[in-house]
Amino acid sequence: MRIDPVRLEVMKNLFISITEEMGAVLKRASYSPNIKERMDASCALFDWKGRLVAQAEHIPVHLGSMPLAIQVIKKFYGENELEEGDQVILNDPYSGGSHLPDITLIKPVFLKEEIAGYVVNKAHHADIGGMSPGSMPGTSSEIFQEGLRIPPSKLLIRGKENRDLFRIIEFNTRTPEERLGDLRAQIAANNLGERRLISAVKKYGVELYRQFVDEMIAYSERRMRKAIREIPNGVYWGEDYMDNDGTSDDPIKVVCTVKVENETISVDFTGTSTEREANINAPYSVTLSSVYYAVRCVTDPYVPPNHGCYIPLSINIPKGTFLNPSRYLAVSAGNVETSQRIVDVLFIAFSKVIPERVPAQSCGSMNNVLIGGRKGKGAFTYYETIGGGQGARPKMDGQDGIHDHMTNTANTPVEVIETAYPIFIERYELIPDSCGLGKMRGGLGIKRVIRILTDATLSVQSERRKFRPVGLHGGKDGSPGRNYVIREGKVLTLPSKVTIGVKKNDLIVIETPGGGGYGLVKERDRVLIERDIVEGKVTMEKYEASFHGPSF
Repeated sequence: MRIDPVRLEVMKNLFISITEEMGAVLKRASYSPNIKERMDASCALFDWKGRLVAQAEHIPVHLGSMPLAIQVIKKFYGENELEEGDQVILNDPYSGGSHLPDITLIKPVFLKEEIAGYVVNKAHHADIGGMSPGSMPGTSSEIFQEGLRIPPSKLLIRGKENRDLFRIIEFNTRTPEERLGDLRAQIAANNLGERRLISAVKKYGVELYRQFVDEMIAYSERRMRKAIREIPNGVYWGEDYMDNDGTSDDPIKVVCTVKVENETISVDFTGTSTEREANINAPYSVTLSSVYYAVRCVTDPYVPPNHGCYIPLSINIPKGTFLNPSRYLAVSAGNVETSQRIVDVLFIAFSKVIPERVPAQSCGSMNNVLIGGRKGKGAFTYYETIGGGQGARPKMDGQDGIHDHMTNTANTPVEVIETAYPIFIERYELIPDSCGLGKMRGGLGIKRVIRILTDATLSVQSERRKFRPVGLHGGKDGSPGRNYVIREGKVLTLPSKVTIGVKKNDLIVIETPGGGGYGLVKERDRVLIERDIVEGKVTMEKYEASFHGPSF
């Protein structure tokens, strides 16, 4: 018997609200600005089989990797090894994690001595050890340099903290008080999720709850198959490049072949560059996340996000490519940078068949900045991702200075940064003329100038410093980004991925890429051109140059 549509909608929103409330608890209870202010964390709910039921609108690269983490712990612990009150921790990228700073915490929810579901959250910790503060070194070549690896382990056993495991984590981070505080915030979020799930199941009854889950997953699958049927059958191809791998300046190729056949989509990454002894390798779970996100964007973004969305997809990621690397290789940039390029490549493929649904290329980088050093008798680790220009949409300009695609964090207020760290933000502004022009222009990139008030270590993980974000259908490319340090008036240009020492009063400058334009500039509405000029986003000179370029 199927649930009537009204009750289905009510229950759907009830379970989504559980994950959103978990996120609110995590944000409020955490210690670090990275979670408390930026909400670099995600929450989701899974059923008794480990199928995704609901998720909050958090971080795509987190959410897409969670289903694999659930399957890993179910296999690792078997049917009867998990008990009421247990919470399982993991961050190993080769066991369902993404990169080491992202710690996943999973709590099985019991009802009448049986698992009714799992509540899960993942949070980015500002330091988890490794060779440089922030645990995302620009030049790492093996995962052991990036921090503490945690395989699936019980952080809580029958509701009590595993003190030995807490002590291991405490002794392997530069900021132990902050780490333990964030971990306990994750525990609290899952405890809240457990209470809310039990309350919902008791309200509707176990039988109706199970029926709802099955029907909701089937509904999302039907919606996804319908959306795929609207795409013409065929084989479509995309190719793009990473700037480099952090150890050499050679571009790294990402290739995908997308096959649409009736109600299914298959994605094959054969032809992609081999794994690297560098940190741009993307774990299998991250590549899956990127595909899930891109396909939802171009099919039906309003399909309820659950296990059913992904049933019509098949994905081949050849082992030994840098999108599915060997177990010992570094991966810190794969999660934050390579994931963005995977989306770009998939959009290139889909733009050949459904151009009206695909934007021009966005910033293409999370523009990661990590600064760490001594602060009084202790240490500090500052982590931030900086937004950039969104690619122009077919009927809308790209947004300025925004996090897009695989990231979805907020902005850390300048006041918080300057209170928490020995850092002074000198400038934080949009970059005029950084957008790609077109009938619809791309978004502007961001310039952030950071004065460091003590000697420290700087790590940068970034992309699109060499290859610009590309415009679509005659639109111009966005501007590339730049990283540099100003020391005593001298400019030291930095590569896209680097770890270096910085000195007190150095200026660290990050300029992020602008988004590509969509369509021909000559077709842009004159009112929009005048508005861009009046608002100082695009200069008259840039528009004049574009109208006398080769496209006209």
